[in-house]
Amino acid sequence: MRPSPMHETNSPPSTMNNEIAILSQFLEILGPEVSGHSSTPLSDDQIEKIHLFVAGKLGVAEREALLPSILENERALHELVETLQAQS
Repeated sequence: MRPSPMHETNSPPSTMNNEIAILSQFLEILGPEVSGHSSTPLSDDQIEKIHLFVAGKLGVAEREALLPSILENERALHELVETLQAQS
């Protein structure tokens, strides 16, 4: 049985695009709910990692480490949404 895409060492681009599409849909639905989350300012490094994530240039471990911090921070969520929208 094949492991899930989040646990593969090298996700193919189509899998990464699917993960981003799913996350984008999730964020569209979740949009009104995020206002109760932290809105700590993002560091340049965090912004860069969000951009790399959207571009599909982060490895599995980096994505798994980044996602919780995005989901816990309103500014990170907004940065992610804006980056996704700019890419489409």
